[in-house]
Amino acid sequence: MHPIVPIIMTLGIILFFAGIIAQVWLGFRRINRIKLRGKEYQRWRIVFTAVGSGIALIMLSAMLPKYITYEPAQDQKSMQPAISGSLKYELESILFSLNLNDEAIMNALSRFQREYQEASLRNDKNTMDLLILEIAYRIRTELQKRDHPAQQIEHEVENIMNILKQPAKKENNK
Repeated sequence: MHPIVPIIMTLGIILFFAGIIAQVWLGFRRINRIKLRGKEYQRWRIVFTAVGSGIALIMLSAMLPKYITYEPAQDQKSMQPAISGSLKYELESILFSLNLNDEAIMNALSRFQREYQEASLRNDKNTMDLLILEIAYRIRTELQKRDHPAQQIEHEVENIMNILKQPAKKENNK
């Protein structure tokens, strides 16, 4: 549930009951006209505005979750890419040997791992395939900029992709 929903609903309930209480209280005192900010208003107008606004806010709070989705922020540690120590070392050594250990590539790889893991948890094959194509293209482009031979580029891209596509395994800390 969106965190704004209870606030809107509470305001709606307060306005609704304020209108009802104003109607009852002003009715007992037989007050038909109310002066606010130098203007004179009839009692039914004040009551209708308060009760109507309350009902509108309550209905808004009921309809809000249907039209506005809310996903709370997830803990960053729980969504860290899970790649085993040996695979991580192998990936880092390949990237270092290819001189691809700059910050832009490392950020792209960590983003890929995080999004790939999320897509695999959702079993979203299309997203996983698109992520693989995107990161392969990015690595291929970077290697072409650095004048690597075409055969070596394809081989290295395949090595990196095989490491990145490994299923996430939880390590036992003993």
